[in-house]
Amino acid sequence: MAANVWRVSNVMVNRYLGRPPRYLPVILLFVTDRCNLRCRMCGVCEREGTQDTSGELTTDQYKAVITSAATRLGTSLASISGGEPLLRADIFEIIRFAVDAGISTHICTNGLLLNRERAERLRDAGIAAVSVSVDSPDASIHEYLRGSGTFQGAVDAIQLLRDTAPDIQVGINYLITRLNYRNMTDMVAYAERLGVQQIKFAPVHANLLHRLKAKSELDELYFAPEDLADLQREIDRLKERCRTTWLSTTSATFHDGIVSFYAQPRKFKCYAGYMVCAIGPAGQVAPCCDMDSPFSVQDRPLDVIWRDPAFHELRRRVDRCDVPCWDTTNTELSLRLQPRTLLRNLAANWRDLRFYSGTRGRRANKRENTHE
Repeated sequence: MAANVWRVSNVMVNRYLGRPPRYLPVILLFVTDRCNLRCRMCGVCEREGTQDTSGELTTDQYKAVITSAATRLGTSLASISGGEPLLRADIFEIIRFAVDAGISTHICTNGLLLNRERAERLRDAGIAAVSVSVDSPDASIHEYLRGSGTFQGAVDAIQLLRDTAPDIQVGINYLITRLNYRNMTDMVAYAERLGVQQIKFAPVHANLLHRLKAKSELDELYFAPEDLADLQREIDRLKERCRTTWLSTTSATFHDGIVSFYAQPRKFKCYAGYMVCAIGPAGQVAPCCDMDSPFSVQDRPLDVIWRDPAFHELRRRVDRCDVPCWDTTNTELSLRLQPRTLLRNLAANWRDLRFYSGTRGRRANKRENTHE
């Protein structure tokens, strides 16, 4: 804990001074572009060659990335995503290697590929937390967004994890769209009944992993100016409901910026490239997954790239970035580290830390199950 506090403090100081940080606390590993679904909002599937595995980093290359992060950059958390990361046959070996290196590991999944064997392998690999996408307590809305049969598949995955691996922390990722924003408050209660430990709400966006999606294809999901007053009322209801839940959830500061994201996006000091960096399926390293980069771990070790003055020029682009952004990784992390909100978010930060480090264990699960 003391080491993590020191590393984060070092990053914060260097961020405000505009200097390269010594440490890299969080790595985002996008291990594949392949996916078993074609969700309406997702831009990953728009990329060419998404079913081709030939360009993906190998198991040994991921082990080299993890070793570099753990031993030379002080990384304490790896968040694994895709595509659908469970499509990689070696994903359990990658997770086990990261855990053995001292890095808490979290994975995002749609849940459809999670059977008992894979749940047990995640448990045995030592994963700390799993987040499953569920976009409404109403199956028809979720399945309109993600496909037929996906709602029960996601719910079954959550229940399977709770039964098979109760020490794994389980969260829900909820994408806010015009089709489901009136279900947000009900979703908190539904998440409580499912017995998860976290629920994160993020507004639908056209950048980051979705930047290749044609804007016209997002029209029915995006909020129009005439929707914003009603959206604000629902966000206010959500904030009140989140104050009464034991679940780890998105911060009030983050909720406060959701409506303005569609009207006049707020500026904030972003920690992309300082607290966190993204590593793509082929090894490309960038401060943010919304940014192209010439750097790759196939050419040089991660720690060498992280400290390269040329990579710091990409961090300077983060300072000049004018792309509207309000996501639960870079935006939420950056908001929580702002001096004026750091104290306000201490409790939320502590709950998230326990979630991603998997330290709540069986006692917390047992306590939460009494609410069902």
